[in-house]
Amino acid sequence: MAKIILVSKHVNATSWQLAQALKAQQHEVVLLTSHGEVPEDTSGIEFMGYFKRWSLLEGLRIIPGLFGLQPQILHILLEDDKMNPAQMVLSTFAKSHPTCVLTTSLLNIRYGLSRRNPVRYLIEESDIITCPTVETLGQLRGLNVRSTRQGRGILPPVLDLKTEAADTMSDEDDERFLFSLNQEPYVVVPFREASFSPESDSFIRIRTLAQKYKVVLWGSYSHWSLRERKKFAAWMDEFQCGNHWSVTGSLSPYLGRLLLEKSSAFVLAGQNLSPVEMTEYYMRAIQSHAVLVLDSKQTSVHSDLWKNTVNCWVLNHHHLQRDLIKLLAKPHLRLPESLSEQLAEDRHLIDSSLNELNRLYNRALNHLR
Repeated sequence: MAKIILVSKHVNATSWQLAQALKAQQHEVVLLTSHGEVPEDTSGIEFMGYFKRWSLLEGLRIIPGLFGLQPQILHILLEDDKMNPAQMVLSTFAKSHPTCVLTTSLLNIRYGLSRRNPVRYLIEESDIITCPTVETLGQLRGLNVRSTRQGRGILPPVLDLKTEAADTMSDEDDERFLFSLNQEPYVVVPFREASFSPESDSFIRIRTLAQKYKVVLWGSYSHWSLRERKKFAAWMDEFQCGNHWSVTGSLSPYLGRLLLEKSSAFVLAGQNLSPVEMTEYYMRAIQSHAVLVLDSKQTSVHSDLWKNTVNCWVLNHHHLQRDLIKLLAKPHLRLPESLSEQLAEDRHLIDSSLNELNRLYNRALNHLR
């Protein structure tokens, strides 16, 4: 197996789970990251918490140390399509090293790959490129790729179903919150709205849901003005939904899991989420055995998992309101299969993308020999 230096600015769910997954496949993994990002339990993964500013000078200073490690693969993990000077130096080092494969995982294209964006040139120079969805990979068409042997594949953020929230309840407020969940059927909607806009599709969906179920908005609107909050409450009252909604505020992981466990559904459809954010929500829903309501665009992330009307509900992204009304006309939202049970029995649904990455690694390494 290969010696891999995984470069990530932060040790978060995305980088940590990918490092663990690569180690589980017998690779020797070094995670090169920011100063202060090294966790107490490294699970046998070697960490280099070196960068403070990710500057050009820091990048140049660490190059001799990287030569000493003799990596076969330098894998740069980008959560957005932007780079810092240190990442540019590291990619140049990998391309100048005749026995090193430069791999880039681009998890989200937010700004666009214009000629002024250095990520464009990183992609053109990389030996391997991975993206989380076919759609994102398709956005790379037309770039002036240097190598005719460049490998491309789909690598969504890793689903780490082994991580569980601690089963602890902290105070009386938690008990009151849990008691309130048992009063009537409810659906959960992530709430990330910057302000109240009654004409926006997201608020119209919230109102539509509230006409059938109580809607628990998972998030906070403390950043709204008092006037906006009152306008939202009055608007819901106007459509006879005044007692059919609530906002959770900040929740502990334990309460978040219970919120999903007791819900009739977890509605993500229509939310504008990055692949990393989608995967985080998928993970929470699967661990909580929650019924997921997705849209057809969202199912492109971990696309092998989803079976509409079998283990989730999928609404047409272009006709969300129409399909939501049809879904709410059903007597209940229960599904014949549980995705969490399916994954427990069939790990290949999660491992297939990592197997594809291994194939790309091996092919690129063979070309270097």
